[in-house]
Amino acid sequence: MFNLVVSTGRRKEGLCVEELKYVGDLIGMPISNTWFTGFDGLVTAKVEGDPIEFCRKLKELVVKQEYVPRFILKVVPIMCVVNTDLEEIKAKAVELAHTYIAENETYRIDVRKRGVQYHRMDIIDPIAKQIKRKVKLENPDKILHIEIFPSRTGLAVFKEDDVFSLLRVTLT
Repeated sequence: MFNLVVSTGRRKEGLCVEELKYVGDLIGMPISNTWFTGFDGLVTAKVEGDPIEFCRKLKELVVKQEYVPRFILKVVPIMCVVNTDLEEIKAKAVELAHTYIAENETYRIDVRKRGVQYHRMDIIDPIAKQIKRKVKLENPDKILHIEIFPSRTGLAVFKEDDVFSLLRVTLT
């Protein structure tokens, strides 16, 4: 199973995988496996250890100008993977939200879907109804992130700055 969703340039997936393995070794969190998703510019990977920590360490490398990736454009951490089944997705999303979003914290639900016919609101509405937390679309405390692929779906709860985005990292 994967715990990272990595964006790269179109037709740069192979170079991205090589760079991802190099970065994993560089920060002491090896990448044990990678998969091509079948979607241009998108791969999934399995990092040994905490995927959120991987994103933080990658960001730190770039900020300190120790290494600036050429092919890794964005890395989204994933906490768990379920079958792409609406009921499984909803159940796991609600469980994660109640575990990682405190009662006094705000949240929003982000859904990225590829190769599936589900409508975003068919996913968001039933989940949001079961989460007794305040929704805040701009700058929430936490994000409940759902990455839907045809057979597997990755879910995570994180802060907005826990996602590595090369375009958003400011070099010092």
